Amino acid sequence: MFREIKKKKLILENRKPYPAEILRFINEMNTIDWIFSSLRLDGFYLSKTSIERIIRGDFMVDVSVSDHATIGNYQEAIKLLYDMSDLGVYLNEKYLLKVYQTLIKPAVSGYRKSNPILRMLNYNPPHFKEVEEQMDLFFHWFHSNVHQSNPLEKAAYLHNKLVEIYPFEQGSEAIARMAAQYHLICNGFPPILWNINEQEYYDAIRLYLKKEEIKPIYDVLERGVYNKLEIMMQLTVI
Repeated sequence: MFREIKKKKLILENRKPYPAEILRFINEMNTIDWIFSSLRLDGFYLSKTSIERIIRGDFMVDVSVSDHATIGNYQEAIKLLYDMSDLGVYLNEKYLLKVYQTLIKPAVSGYRKSNPILRMLNYNPPHFKEVEEQMDLFFHWFHSNVHQSNPLEKAAYLHNKLVEIYPFEQGSEAIARMAAQYHLICNGFPPILWNINEQEYYDAIRLYLKKEEIKPIYDVLERGVYNKLEIMMQLTVI
């Protein structure tokens, strides 16, 4: 499927620039899909319609103020990632912490200072005193040429390795998804709709933690990119 993805990506590149109205529609669709699917994996059960209306500036009386604020945080973090991409910023510790502080509010400064027991993953992450060293190793891996031929594969490892380290007091999974989406964007792919339910998501992470099996998360990313490119092909056909 990755070969087909590369073909579709090339066709879409040749169709640029898109008409302004189509580009606005694609950007809004991507933002809605990104926020809706990521919130769903964190246990928020807001409808896509509600999220769409909030993104457009409506106040939904049946949605809590805190949920409105969470969606606003996502919008701010996504804008930050696009700004970073436009500037050619490669993900590093400084910018990962900046994304964290934008998405998770109020955010505890820096990496975690506790040792959480992750019951949903049946997993105990590294001791908090090891997190900084683990993150140094993570960025050394990330900035290497490993998996360079397939950015989707690297994005899958990026996500799973961040969850494995679990660097933050809260929201480590959400930040891992943000980082994976950013890697896709930086390599010219659209952000995906995470088409997987919460149980399947944590099953996929558990499989990686036990056997370093990347396929379940990779399949979500690959199918997500393929589906989004298909939609974009239909929207931009001449």
